[in-house]
Amino acid sequence: MTELVNLSPKTDKEEINLRKREIHPLFPTLVFSSVVDNKKFLSEIGKKIMALTKQEGTGDRAGNLGWYSKHDMHLLPEFEDLHDLVLKEMVMVFDYYMIQYESVYITSMWANVGYRPEYCHQNHIHPNSMFSGVLHINIPPNGQGTAFGDPRPAARVIEPDHTEHGPNNAGAIIPKHEEGQLFIFPSYLPHGVHFSTESYGKGNNRITVSFNAMMTGEITNRTAPLVLK
Repeated sequence: MTELVNLSPKTDKEEINLRKREIHPLFPTLVFSSVVDNKKFLSEIGKKIMALTKQEGTGDRAGNLGWYSKHDMHLLPEFEDLHDLVLKEMVMVFDYYMIQYESVYITSMWANVGYRPEYCHQNHIHPNSMFSGVLHINIPPNGQGTAFGDPRPAARVIEPDHTEHGPNNAGAIIPKHEEGQLFIFPSYLPHGVHFSTESYGKGNNRITVSFNAMMTGEITNRTAPLVLK
């Protein structure tokens, strides 16, 4: 909640003051951010992902621009430490929302590799998931960050000009990012990758890992109870 400065115009009439000017951030969409502070760990994960790109049947090419793996990385023994890391963070997010659950688990995890700056991914959401995340393993000097879009289509019905853009009026936001940057967000939040106009540099790739999470337990606070297993 933010307190506003009194902006009532001055006139010759008796001044009528308003008090307790406040802004209530109702129904906000939260993006949880942290950084994996272990360069060796990130480098090892990056090497394992690049090894996957050379194996048959482990993924698919996005033309000559990039590659993405199958969605089962969380089940592969060589990525067990990565799975445990993101699951721990995901549990913290569920707890922040004070969600009642029996357990939280990763439903899918996959790698995305961009070979060239033209690599991009249009805005999308992740259906059949509660929360999603993306971990930036390797970001070239001119590599793109993850862009998040406004999840409220009706908010863009009228788009006036603004003196400057920020989280309260922009239709898309690219948060500051670095190698090891981890974002966790509601799966309904549109997100994607914009293409870059600058070269990645020889032998440099944009590498990220995406994942989804669900819960087990009984949902009883609605007219139609639901059991998640």
